[in-house]
Amino acid sequence: MTIKCDVLVVGGGPAGLSAARAAARRGLKTIVIEEHEEIGVPVQCAEAVGEYLFPYLSFKIPKEQLIWKIKGMYFWADGIAVKREGGIWSGYAINRERWDKWLANLTIEEGAKILTGTALTSLEFDDGFYVNKAIAIRGDKKLEFKAKYIVGADGVNSKVIDCLGVRKKDVGMVGHVKSYEMKNIKLKYPEFEQLFLGEFAPGAYAYIFPLSQNSANIGVGTVYNKDKLDKYLEEFLEIPLVKNQLQRGKIISEKSGDAPIRDLTDRIVYGNVFLVGDAANQNIKPFIEGIIPGMVCGNILGNFLYDIVKKGDHPENYPEIIERMFGLIKGSQVYTDIVYGEIEQAETAKNVLMLGIMSGMISPNNEIDQLLKKDTNFLRNYIISKGGFIEEK
Repeated sequence: MTIKCDVLVVGGGPAGLSAARAAARRGLKTIVIEEHEEIGVPVQCAEAVGEYLFPYLSFKIPKEQLIWKIKGMYFWADGIAVKREGGIWSGYAINRERWDKWLANLTIEEGAKILTGTALTSLEFDDGFYVNKAIAIRGDKKLEFKAKYIVGADGVNSKVIDCLGVRKKDVGMVGHVKSYEMKNIKLKYPEFEQLFLGEFAPGAYAYIFPLSQNSANIGVGTVYNKDKLDKYLEEFLEIPLVKNQLQRGKIISEKSGDAPIRDLTDRIVYGNVFLVGDAANQNIKPFIEGIIPGMVCGNILGNFLYDIVKKGDHPENYPEIIERMFGLIKGSQVYTDIVYGEIEQAETAKNVLMLGIMSGMISPNNEIDQLLKKDTNFLRNYIISKGGFIEEK
C-alpha cells in the first residue's frame, strides 16, 4: 500500500502532534505514525511543565490538564538548601498520558490522520538526504509513504536519525533516568519540585516531583554510568531528608526514559527531513525541560512547512526560524557543559556549585571561573550568603 501526503510525522508525542496539528490546520495533508499502540503510553518523563512557557503556545491549556500547582523549586546538596518561588520556578504537574491524548484529539480535529502501532523501518533517500519513500510496518502490513516532507519527532532513540545514518557517537549526548511514580508519601514541600545533588550519584541528580499532596514522581538521572542507575536510586532513597518523605510510599508505575543533553546530530534539517522535539535536542537546560518547548517548536515547524509548500520558503531556514521565534533553547545551552560536563573539582564542592548554578544563585557566565577554584566550605558559605540555608534532615 502506497500512501501519499504532504507531511509524514514520525512520532506521536507533544512535538510531533504539535507539528502535525499546525500543518494540518494550514491545509497540508498530514499523517502521524506512532510505533506504540496507544498515544501517551508508556509515560517516560517527570510530568512537569513550566508556567513561564505558556505564553509561547498558540492556544490555551485546559485547566483539567494541570493537575497540581507547583509554586517553586527546592534544591539540596550536602545539607545546603535553596528555595525559589514564582516566575521561572513555578509550574504544574500534568498527567502525561492524558496530555498526549488531548493533543492527539486536537490534531485529529484539524484534519491530520494518526496511525498508532505503526513503526518506521527504513527511508529511501538520495545523496542530498531527499527522502522519496518511507517504509513502515503496521501489524502484518507493510506501508509505503510518499511524502513531500518528513518530520522526525521520535525522540532520543529516533529511527529517523538512525535511518539517515547521521547520529553522533559521542559519549554524554543523552541523559538516562530511572523513575517511578509513588503514592502514600509524606512530602515536606508538596508544592515544590525537589532537586537533589550528592555523592549518592556522581555526576547525576535526583528529584521528587509532586503530583498531589501525597504522590510524586521520583527518580535519578545521569549522563554516564547508565548501568548504575538502580544503585544510585537506592542510595538516593537513603538520604534522611528523602527517606523521611518516601519511606511509606508505594510504587505505582515506572516512568524511566532518556532525554537529550547535547545535539544528537550535526543538523536539524537534512534534505526534506526535519527534526523536532527531543530528536532535535529542543529542550531548555539545565532541567532538560522539553514538553512545552517541543510543542512550541512543533507548532513553528508545522507552520513553516506550509510556507515551504505554498510560499517557496527554503528548508535550510528552519534552524534560524526556531532560534528567532524561540531563542530560549539556544540561550540555555550555556548550562550544558558546566552542569553535565566534566569539571576538575572535588565531588562535594562540585555538587554545591551545581546547586548554586541550577538555583540561579550563581551565574554560569560571570562567576563560574572564580568559583571553580573554591573548596566546599567557601561554596557552602557563599550559597548561604545568597539566601541558602542548612537542612540536613
